Amino acid sequence: MKTVIFCDFDGTVTRRDVGYTMFHHFSNGKNDELMPDWKSGALSSRDCLLREAEMIHATEDEIRQYLNGFEIQDGFAEFAEHCRRSETELVIVSDGLDLYIDHLLKRDKISGFEILSNHGRVEGRRMVVEFPHKNHTCPRCGNCKGERIEEFRARHKEEYRVVFIGDGYSDVCATGVADIIFAKKDLEQYCVKSNIAYYRYHDFFDVTRQLLAWRFLSQPR
Repeated sequence: MKTVIFCDFDGTVTRRDVGYTMFHHFSNGKNDELMPDWKSGALSSRDCLLREAEMIHATEDEIRQYLNGFEIQDGFAEFAEHCRRSETELVIVSDGLDLYIDHLLKRDKISGFEILSNHGRVEGRRMVVEFPHKNHTCPRCGNCKGERIEEFRARHKEEYRVVFIGDGYSDVCATGVADIIFAKKDLEQYCVKSNIAYYRYHDFFDVTRQLLAWRFLSQPR
């Protein structure tokens, strides 16, 4: 059976949640007012992002300069290379924005995988957010990770083992459709509360070691 790996970005590929921290910085903390309703599900990710974008008044250069303060998680570049050498498909799936995902990965020269996210761009000092991935049933997310996994399975006739790696509330929809879950932080708490089996990890060296042990990835030659 082939393996496909879906991986969250904010707080998973990166050490910190880039989207939340960026909006917090440029809104002077005003986006914090939205977090309780978002975490409870009263406010969808789509509406939350649109309202956060309205709080931003910064140029693209100012935003990109700020983004350079974020770091990629330990072991991710090596993990992505393991996937490439093993011919194991890796998909970054995010309910955040390609604006910062593309910037940080390009900066660190990490590539070779598909990225599914919401779209963000800056026009003057205004941020525009768009949602290129349509959700058919999920009212909570801007880009539902569970639906993206289901779409992948629908496109492929052969059976795939789906591994999901995440850390937060935006990952919960993936837990119902992934076969194997690596979780930490808020996603771990959700798995414990919901009695969902998962594997705890600290960084991507942990994930790589476990997938190698299961032979879902191959040892480098």
